[in-house]
Amino acid sequence: MASPSILSFEFHTKFFPQLLWSRLRPKKGICFPPMEFMMAFFACVILTGVGVPWALNRGSIVGWILSIIGLGGLLAIFIFSIFSQRGNRPTYDDFLVGIFFFFLFLGISAGICIGTFKHSLSLGLLSGTAGLFLGYVIGIFVGLWFQYLGWVATLVNMLSGLAIIGMIVVDLVMLVG
Repeated sequence: MASPSILSFEFHTKFFPQLLWSRLRPKKGICFPPMEFMMAFFACVILTGVGVPWALNRGSIVGWILSIIGLGGLLAIFIFSIFSQRGNRPTYDDFLVGIFFFFLFLGISAGICIGTFKHSLSLGLLSGTAGLFLGYVIGIFVGLWFQYLGWVATLVNMLSGLAIIGMIVVDLVMLVG
């Protein structure tokens, strides 16, 4: 399906809502990254998470070694994942809906945060609306262009759902407290 221009009225009223609706329906075969890639990614995250505090707080040589291995591994994973997408252009068929909704909720959360810290409902509503608009615009571009990350984009798209849940919980706590 050919997409209309992103600056057109038709894009935002017909094409994009239809795209979101089609991407929210569960597909029969969900494509996960290969298990060894996921294990390598999380092993590097764990090495970095353990090594950095040891290196910075204790000055541990083992901490520095773990940090360098973990960060180097993460960098290599991102580079190889990006190079695996060479020649593939991002399309709306593979639009990353989770990342789009992450930026949408991030904009709303920023507005709630501003309104809560300034103790102003009107400022919170105004900044929340501005954040919603900015999150919508940025989310469209990021949901499209993060496809260049290759298989890491699938992982980031899934993890963005967890981040959305966390933002909702923080927003509720800020609104109640």
